[in-house]
Amino acid sequence: MSAPNTAEERATYTPADLHRILTEHERYVSGRGGTRASFKGALLDGADFSGRRLDEADFTGASMAGANLAGAKLTRASLYCADLRHATLHNTHLEQADIRGASFRGADLSHAVLDHADLRSATMMLVGMRGVSLVDYGKQNNAFGGVDFSNSSLCHASFGKAKLDGAIFHGAMLMGTSFRGARLTNASFTGAVLMGVNLLELNLPPETFAGCVFDISAEARAKAPALAEKLLQHQRWVFSNGTEGVGACLDGEDLRPLADQFAGRNLIGLSLRGAIAIGLDFSHSELQGAKFDGADLRGANFSNSELSGASFHVSRLAHARFTGAKLGNLHLRNGEVLAPNFLGADAEPEQLRDAVLEESLAALGLASGSEVEL
Repeated sequence: MSAPNTAEERATYTPADLHRILTEHERYVSGRGGTRASFKGALLDGADFSGRRLDEADFTGASMAGANLAGAKLTRASLYCADLRHATLHNTHLEQADIRGASFRGADLSHAVLDHADLRSATMMLVGMRGVSLVDYGKQNNAFGGVDFSNSSLCHASFGKAKLDGAIFHGAMLMGTSFRGARLTNASFTGAVLMGVNLLELNLPPETFAGCVFDISAEARAKAPALAEKLLQHQRWVFSNGTEGVGACLDGEDLRPLADQFAGRNLIGLSLRGAIAIGLDFSHSELQGAKFDGADLRGANFSNSELSGASFHVSRLAHARFTGAKLGNLHLRNGEVLAPNFLGADAEPEQLRDAVLEESLAALGLASGSEVEL
């Protein structure tokens, strides 16, 4: 199968064009005439398809990076070798869709339904003025060559009876995800979060799950009361200017049993280096000068928190939220200035779009397209 080779050769559409085509397609789907939408090889990066009826639409080879398909219905649609990196597809219906060879790297597919979808390996030949080349989003990143879900959010998604031969889930968040009846031969889950997932449904050898994070252990739950007390003593230490309580060091701890106990609290200077804090709520908290170096913060919520001078050096931040978070410089009493540090973190610049920054992303150590390979 072939598609245009360069961005210059791809078809583009104005918002008015898209609205007209999609309206005609919705008439087609409902049996009221209209025309089936075809976006083969089109350039649709960042386009808004949210809530639209797109059943049987053709997006073969389309570039849809960062597109919004939240709540859209794409039953039996073709997304063959489509580029959906960092796209929004939460609550999207993709039943029986042809998704072979597509890339969902860094995308949000939480609560998406992909039952009976075809997600096997595939390649596409690109033909253009500059010659012929092949695109294979999976093989660009690893040796498996299947549909790429690396670093994506698949929380509560459903893959019932889907064909996932060779699929790549490196670093993905799979919390409450269902694979009932799915075919997963040669799939890879290196470094993924597998919480609330029935591993028996996957039927894969142990080496498939190297570096994965699983359900909270009994040992971690048993430590939760002591860790909660450390947080309380840390707050006393902050409020008393160091005369009462003691500063908390939670380095290397599994903090998931504490759930929402970090939200809305004054935790200035807290140390969580190397901690497991996946999905935790730090919103509306005072976290100036906090140390999150090397911590696993995938899916964490830092909305409206105070993070001046906080360090996220080499931390894992896929799908973490920073809406309204303050990331300014922290001026210490000794005259030292601490700037927020994201050097080596796997955050995307888009995640800080709605944060309050004093410095540029580059100054914070967050270069465009930064990403940690597993």
